[in-house]
Formats: sequence, structure tokens, C-alpha cells
Amino acid sequence: MPRLLLHVFAMLTVGAIWALTPALAKLLMQAGMRPLGVAAISAAVAACVLILVGLARGQVPPVDRAHLLQYAGGGVVGLALAHLFAFTGLQRAPAGLFALMVPLSGLLTVVLFALAGVERAGAWRWLGALVGLCGVALAMAPGAALPDASMLPWAAVMLLTPVCYAVANLLSVKLATRGTPPLAQAGGTVVCAAMGAALLAWPLGHLGLPPTPGLAALLLMQGVLTGLAYLLYFHLLVHAGGVFTSQTAYVITLAGLGWGFLLFAEVPGPLTIPAALLIFAGLALVTLAPKPRSVSR
Repeated sequence: MPRLLLHVFAMLTVGAIWALTPALAKLLMQAGMRPLGVAAISAAVAACVLILVGLARGQVPPVDRAHLLQYAGGGVVGLALAHLFAFTGLQRAPAGLFALMVPLSGLLTVVLFALAGVERAGAWRWLGALVGLCGVALAMAPGAALPDASMLPWAAVMLLTPVCYAVANLLSVKLATRGTPPLAQAGGTVVCAAMGAALLAWPLGHLGLPPTPGLAALLLMQGVLTGLAYLLYFHLLVHAGGVFTSQTAYVITLAGLGWGFLLFAEVPGPLTIPAALLIFAGLALVTLAPKPRSVSR
């Protein structure tokens, strides 16, 4: 029981931190920072945390060609581009709406894996993906988490974030390297994310230091929390398993709605509850469905 409680606490912590990340980014951008600048600095701080912990544990990220491709796929697509779309949309759209979109990544992963021939989805998983997509569509309707139809283009930009997450999941399978400790893989991935975000931010003029010490402290806190979340996430993957860890998506959605209310006084409309229920039902169908057979090579 104590171990289970520790796993539950770790899952709740990861979900709360990952839900807080876009809310903190929205605060930083309201103060004048640019989306990719926030992403690059936050990822650089998180990378420092992960590399230092990796050095202390003797788990330095390997730098051969296979590992670099793996880091680039997860870091550039799954973090740098994902944050570009998320933070750009968050400049106008509610943080609570983004929280409802995050679980879509798991549903899209099922679809991409099936289309790429990695894993057969099965009827229940296809149904779960469809139900979850209906939930996200309802969440984007005026009267749910989107208070004004004029914000719809910004919501559409944010919708590309879970697409990036799903593509990164596919790349992580296609480019996976065996035998590398999860902490080393996380460190290498976040280093590539920081480099990718900086390379994208530079020509767009998004790079720049925080204008005030308070914003610098907020950005530093965001990066440290991101590094901590990755450490706990990979700990859960190793010690609690993928199915248990996948339940983090529920926590992110609920915590994201809570952060939106606390930090920005966002009050979702009455359609938010049925939208969230559809999303959760889709996740449950995808997660609890019998594991499909892998496609033979």
C-alpha cells in the first residue's frame, strides 16, 4: 500500500505540474515574453536539472547517431514544436481549453500507430478515439471551455500540440534505442528540445531574457518543475507501468481547469462537463481495451 500511495502521489504531482506549465507560460507571455523564448529557456533549465541528476546517477545521455535521432524526434517535435503551437494559442485562448485538449494526444497516438502499421487498434480503441475526438470538438464549442467564437482560430493552433505529441510518440517507437536508462533518454530529449526551440526562436525574434527579476524567477521555477515532472514520469514508467502512468492525462485535464480558474478566473461553460466526460470515456476505452497484437514485420 505505501508504494501504491507513492505512485499515486507521483502521478498527481506530474499531472499538476504539466497542467501548470501552460498556465505559467500564459502569465509570462502576458508580461511581454514571446512563445518560443519561454519554451527555449524553460527547456534549457529543465535540461540542466535532468543532466545534473543524470551525472549524479551515472546516466549520461549517449550521443551516437541513433540516440541523437531519438532525442531530436522527441525533443524537436514533442516539445519545441508542441510548445510553439500551445504557447502561441494560449496568448488568446483559455488555459482550461488547452487542458481539455491534452488527452487527445493519446487518442491520436492510437490512430497514428494503426495507420503506420505499428499496432492494430481494435474496435474498442477506434471507438475510444472517436468518442474522445467528439469530446474535444464539444470543448471547443462556444458555451464550453471556449467563451468566444472569435478565439476558435487560436484554439485550432493549440490543437496542433496533441498532434505533435502523438507524432513524437510514433517517432519514439520507430527510433527507439534499447538498453538506455530512461533518465538518460529524458535528458537527451530535453536538451534537443531546448536547442530546437532556440533555433526556431532566433529567426522569429522570440529569444530574449525575462524583463524583470520576478519573471526570471517564474521562468526558472517553470523549468525546475518541468525537470522534476520528467524525473517522476520516467520513474512511474519504470516502477508502475505504462497503463498506470497513462492515467496522468486525467489529472492534467482536471488540474488544468483548476489552474485556469485560480490564475485567470476562467469559468468554463456548462458544456465543459459533458465534453470532459466524453474525453475521459474515450481515454478509458483506449486505456482499458485489450492490448492489440503488433503488426508482424
